[in-house]
Amino acid sequence: MNIDEIIKTSRDIDLHEISDEGKIRNPGGILALVIFIIGLIWSLFHFYTAGFGLLTATLQRSAHLSIGLALCFLYFPFNRKKEVAYHKIPWHDILLALTGFMTIIYTFVFYNDLVWRVGMPNQIDLLVGGLAIILVLLAAHRAFGPALPIVTIVFLFYPFVGQYLPEIIGHGGYRMVRVINDLYLTNTGIFGIPIGVSSTFVFTFVLFGCFFQASGAAQYIVQLSFAAMGRFKGGPAKAAVVASGFMGSIAGSSVANTVVTGSITIPMMKKTGFSSEVAGGVETAASTDGQFLPPIMGAAAFVMAEFTGIPYWQICIAAALPAIISYAALLCIVHLQAAKTGMQAMPKAQIPPLLTTFIKGIFYWFPICILVYYLIIRRFTPNTAGFYAILAVIGMMIVMRAIKLGQDSKKEEISFAANLVTHLKGLGHDILQALDSTARSMAGIAVACACAGIIVGVVTLTGLGMSITQVIATAAGDNLFILLIMAAAISIILGLGLPTTAKYVIMATLVAPAILMVEPTLPVVGVHLFILYYAILADDTPPVGVAAYAAAAIARSDPIRTGLLGFKFDLGAFLLPFMFIYNPEFLLIDTTWQKALMVASTSLFGIYCFSAVIQRWLFTQLKIWEQVILLAIAFSMIWPTWITDIVGASVFIFIYLHQRAVKKREDETQNLSAGA
Repeated sequence: MNIDEIIKTSRDIDLHEISDEGKIRNPGGILALVIFIIGLIWSLFHFYTAGFGLLTATLQRSAHLSIGLALCFLYFPFNRKKEVAYHKIPWHDILLALTGFMTIIYTFVFYNDLVWRVGMPNQIDLLVGGLAIILVLLAAHRAFGPALPIVTIVFLFYPFVGQYLPEIIGHGGYRMVRVINDLYLTNTGIFGIPIGVSSTFVFTFVLFGCFFQASGAAQYIVQLSFAAMGRFKGGPAKAAVVASGFMGSIAGSSVANTVVTGSITIPMMKKTGFSSEVAGGVETAASTDGQFLPPIMGAAAFVMAEFTGIPYWQICIAAALPAIISYAALLCIVHLQAAKTGMQAMPKAQIPPLLTTFIKGIFYWFPICILVYYLIIRRFTPNTAGFYAILAVIGMMIVMRAIKLGQDSKKEEISFAANLVTHLKGLGHDILQALDSTARSMAGIAVACACAGIIVGVVTLTGLGMSITQVIATAAGDNLFILLIMAAAISIILGLGLPTTAKYVIMATLVAPAILMVEPTLPVVGVHLFILYYAILADDTPPVGVAAYAAAAIARSDPIRTGLLGFKFDLGAFLLPFMFIYNPEFLLIDTTWQKALMVASTSLFGIYCFSAVIQRWLFTQLKIWEQVILLAIAFSMIWPTWITDIVGASVFIFIYLHQRAVKKREDETQNLSAGA
């Protein structure tokens, strides 16, 4: 099977069966139609408000979360291990969906009355608010498993037990009325910044990504990647990195990216000799790391913009160079994996011609240019830029259908009218699929943001943030390096169970202030990107790396081993956050292009050395002493100076020449053995 046949087969994958959290229900019948219509209404509501004006903050967030909460109970079964649970929806889940919708929409319907009762809720307000909090936790369990609701519950208990805790993290205690009031009736809890971002920027960009995928862009990007990278050693794996990186930056969904691009790249990797686990691991790492890459970067980056007050376009610019280097690191480690295992390039007959492939789909770049123009150059709000980009995709889809209609009418005997009906149906199907896929991707994100809002609300109410900041700074002894190591470790540990957005919110609330307190001269965007990087690095790690499970399903591999290999391949970028913390020029802050180029070069050098250590391979297997030296060179690039650059390059050249000599002797010995 060649690449064209694999791409043709991949188009049959039903994106309706997946979400950002994995597989979802497909009950069939009237109920499926009702759920489908609810999802369409939800997506159309956000499309309308993105282009024609948002509602008041509380109303926008209430309308957003009410349907998102209901859809979580309809999309995700309680027991996700039973296959039968995906083909029917029990009556109690429908009841939970209706109840969840009513508890949140309550703030929309009675908004004018509640404005005057903030701080003095009546009994109904307290009952509905308490029920809403419980249902958000239950929905989070459906979408993400137990880790996120457990962490949220721990924070929820804190206001009631503060008087029993040590003085450094204790407080006088709060009554139930105060807690529910702050978490439900104000904009510092459930309806706080995270859900505000989810109901605006995130939804708009996920909608754009789904329209972009529905247009057929994914297949074009994958073909272009194979045309560019297929001729190199381990070409299919490198093509997977390039294709998944680009699609991940647009779609903002690691699972959907894994399924769309992985359905093409994984079979090609296996065909050229990669094991199932390695093929799945490469795709997992490449798809997950799309959250690093502008212009979209995933939901957490939009939350970062609101938390820090830094315009989103500035975050995109700061994140650009580290993101490019992170994918270069992934290419390095994939190259060494291919060299170590003897993988070859794709057969020339299967490699699409680069120039022809690029020109054939050049129109797919039009919506990207529109997005970058309005987001980075004109500096419009993300919502407005996303809206114009969606219109550009829809316009492109219409033009593509019109061109195809003209071509079909000339070639086939079918009448123009019949062709027109066929293409209109196809266009309608693509648009409906994009709207529905967006709803399925966003339901879990909305609930995760609601949980993150609860956590932020508790921290704000109790003053826990300042207490934890002092504890962490004291534990680190005001040593920035130790503090950064602690922050990275906490992010990765939290990553074993929490989605990226919730993880980032916790770290941004509790740890980022500690880092800035120890070293107030650090750029705020750098500190928050540091946290985000390690939060994402943990996303493909078992036991809850859903992207790894999606890749394993395609590769027919063990999901745990696939996830572990995905994490291993991601380790090539492990040093990056330390590099841009200690050298803000890496974030293009107060620098020139010459300095930025120098910083990028030294970073690539350090990351390549680190990748060689991870793979234990350069030209042949590295000895322990060689690994130690290369690791020292990699770490020295965290604090790059002319001295470290010269010494590091000199020592690397020595190891390079030594490895070449060892490889030559091994080849000669092997040839002699073969001749004998």
